[in-house]
Amino acid sequence: MLELIDLKVSYGGVEAIHGLSLTVKQGELVAILGANGAGKTTTLMAISGLVRPKSGAIYFKKERLDTLRSHEVVQRGIAQVPEGRRVFGPMTVEENLKLGAFSKKRWSEKTYKKVMDLFPRLEERKVQMAGTLSGGEQQMLAIGRALMAEPSVLLLDEPSLGLAPLLVKSIFQAIADINSSGVTIILVEQNARAALKLASRGYVLDVGRLVIVDSAPNLLNNPVVTDAYLGAKST
Repeated sequence: MLELIDLKVSYGGVEAIHGLSLTVKQGELVAILGANGAGKTTTLMAISGLVRPKSGAIYFKKERLDTLRSHEVVQRGIAQVPEGRRVFGPMTVEENLKLGAFSKKRWSEKTYKKVMDLFPRLEERKVQMAGTLSGGEQQMLAIGRALMAEPSVLLLDEPSLGLAPLLVKSIFQAIADINSSGVTIILVEQNARAALKLASRGYVLDVGRLVIVDSAPNLLNNPVVTDAYLGAKST
């Protein structure tokens, strides 16, 4: 469904991604893992069209993706939930969600209801300004806003960042439910163990290079991998 081939991305003269290749099948949940600075966010931004690769190629359903602008990528069916949530604080919850459907020209009541069913707390706060929500609620809103575009692929960048453990559990359950509904997910997450418990496969990056790709169970049960790349104390 999605394929990156020998992708290289640079910021100025510094290469951040060094020849990355990966594939994602329809309906999969794939985790991209690694330490800070490994190139995880840059990979998602390249897929979304927010940064332009120096070389290599990205294909989505056999169509060349890396030549498109970001709004065209969204129109093809790929939506990203950015690190740090980035909701529109002066707008209400409902307005944020409707804005997420901008690429569809008109928002769908059916999709809106699905989002509210997934995150009942948003229904309770739909007229509340997004900037007054808690961190966990803002993360729910950021995910819901992306879902309003009705994507076939959802890119999630650090969805548990800064959240209390109970909210992390709730967010990860929602991610599992979204994937079960048929949405393909690429998950970038510092909480590597939690991510791998959801994922079918994991790609481990180290300073912009792919160092390991394996099934999620194999990565979880490999002590060398967990100590070196996933954080021995992650839960």
